[in-house]
Amino acid sequence: MILTAATIFQEKGYRATTLNDIAEALTTDRATLYRYITGKEELLREVIAESVVQIAEEVDRITLGDSPAPVKLRQVMTHVMTSYEAHYPHPYIFIQELLDSTWHENSDWAHHLVSMVREIQANVLGIFEQGCRDGELRTDIPIDIMANALLGMVNWTHRWYRPRDPYQGDEVGDSFATLLLDGLEAAGTERPEGM
Repeated sequence: MILTAATIFQEKGYRATTLNDIAEALTTDRATLYRYITGKEELLREVIAESVVQIAEEVDRITLGDSPAPVKLRQVMTHVMTSYEAHYPHPYIFIQELLDSTWHENSDWAHHLVSMVREIQANVLGIFEQGCRDGELRTDIPIDIMANALLGMVNWTHRWYRPRDPYQGDEVGDSFATLLLDGLEAAGTERPEGM
């Protein structure tokens, strides 16, 4: 039921999806669904919770590890994209449908989710701080811009990424890390004047 709901939420959008849509996809009726859930909001919360918790826990583990900051950043980006792939489309439904509204919702579920998202953001920021402090990352760009660039790269994939079409999640995460850490400029390229 959760996977079916997640798929429909992703295709039609959470707000446009009705319980009738979900019931029809499950070849049942709305009344039967109410035996198991209180409404589509409960389904959406179930869809999201598992993946966000897993991402937060793994990013925390990576942050607390002994690896240099560039290694940690690559691990974070690869893990997030692998998790997005494994839980597809659940994390994208959260990003598309609830990310903004969750920050303003006054419920235990929203507070818990916001605290996990903030923890992920703080950990990513901490890794950049570690890298700058240890001389592994450049210091001429504000740390919060670097952290937001990383988070923006992985979160914007909700607009285009589909698992294994044509890339695996770890390939996307690793490619993002290479772009972020090494840049786009080919080795030995001379910069045009004014750059």
